[in-house]
Amino acid sequence: MKFQMNFTTSYDDVIRFTSAEDLHRFYTEHGCDGLELMPLPYSTAEAPDIYLSSKKCPLIVPGMVTGIHCCCIGDWVNQDRKELIRHYRKDLDYAMRVGAEYVVFHVAQVDDEEGFTYERKHTDREVVDAAAAFINELLDGQEYSFWFLMENLWWPGLTFLEPEDTRALISQVHYGKKGFMLDTGHYLHTDLELRTQEEAVAALHRMLARQKDMIPYIKGLHLQQSLTGDYVKEWLQTPHELPEDPTERFCKVYEHIFRIDKHEPFTAAGVKGLVERIAPMYVTYEYITRSREELAEYLERGRIE
Repeated sequence: MKFQMNFTTSYDDVIRFTSAEDLHRFYTEHGCDGLELMPLPYSTAEAPDIYLSSKKCPLIVPGMVTGIHCCCIGDWVNQDRKELIRHYRKDLDYAMRVGAEYVVFHVAQVDDEEGFTYERKHTDREVVDAAAAFINELLDGQEYSFWFLMENLWWPGLTFLEPEDTRALISQVHYGKKGFMLDTGHYLHTDLELRTQEEAVAALHRMLARQKDMIPYIKGLHLQQSLTGDYVKEWLQTPHELPEDPTERFCKVYEHIFRIDKHEPFTAAGVKGLVERIAPMYVTYEYITRSREELAEYLERGRIE
């Protein structure tokens, strides 16, 4: 079992570290074997507005990256197929260049309106079937060596709520080294009544019990939690309008998403047993933090020995 820290090549993450050595020392001190990297454009404090290619980020050197998290598009079903292929192949090719052992791909479809209203425009099965067809188009005939791990969200798609949908996805994808990246926090957002981390652990065990045959396919975990059902229920009591201005709209949508999906340490006593039951190849401590100090605190609080 390998342990990772999530990291991006964006300014907010890069500015926290002075060198590749500093980054390596940091994550190893906090119990991680490597990084799960999302390759975004990055900039420096000296030139914050000049965006460079992520592959040139000086903090990322050979041997550091265990996994690549694709820069996933939420609203994709009706997008141009060739552009989608180009978008994802860029990340997949980068994963090969840095020697990543796995990549992460969201199986979900959600537009801004759905994110605000929670009124679904597709069923989970519709998105699962469409995603499987797209994944086959993306991967068939390619000579990739990494595990392709499909991640759940709480929007239409892979949610782990219906075992038949989970089985349908894994059976339809042709790629040999296929599996799931179970995001524990994302699963918790499917139940707005959860109040405590202990309840959260129990809910995850119940989900696994319903689809025991799928557990061997869970090759990775994004280990995090946020219990925000009360926020969502309060939000849905009042109509919310999406801003017309694209920049304002983007900010408003992501502010809302991050209030749902906080990515905080999963610290309940039963978490270790949950991880042992699944026995994944990869565990990523996936957190959203405001500083290097807070990241260090989160890594220590959520650390599994």
